[in-house]
Amino acid sequence: AEHDLRVAQTEFDRQAEVTRLLLEGISSTHLNHLRCLQEFAEAQATYYAQCHHYMQDLQRELNRCANSAGAPHSSAAGCPDPVLSAFPSGRLSPGASGSRKAKVLYDYDAHDASELSLLADEVITVYTVPGMDPDWLVGERGNQKGKVPVTYLELLS
Repeated sequence: AEHDLRVAQTEFDRQAEVTRLLLEGISSTHLNHLRCLQEFAEAQATYYAQCHHYMQDLQRELNRCANSAGAPHSSAAGCPDPVLSAFPSGRLSPGASGSRKAKVLYDYDAHDASELSLLADEVITVYTVPGMDPDWLVGERGNQKGKVPVTYLELLS
């Protein structure tokens, strides 16, 4: 019986040590998760602060355009083209690097002035713009320019 008691005590001590080590691991993992969550929250706050700044700039620009368009004998000549202002300057010219021809697979109706409506089977020129959503390209047909969804296109060589 004494031998069984010593074996049970040894097994208990071994299990207690394993449990202690696991609890220490949980504590360090918990701290690591908190650190990662804090970094994520800081990144999100920075991102939304930048978005807020850009939206304020856009509101100021729109107010300026609305005020100049509403004044007698004036035009919105000082206001940028809404399509061209959505993209960095110089990125819509036919000689821009990365320009390709694309065949339109399906009709697409533009949802706003920054987009280009498409007709199935037409061929347009498309460009990539750094920082733009990879699901969109800039399309050009004659003097019309705007964003087009990649899924509606077949890129040609």
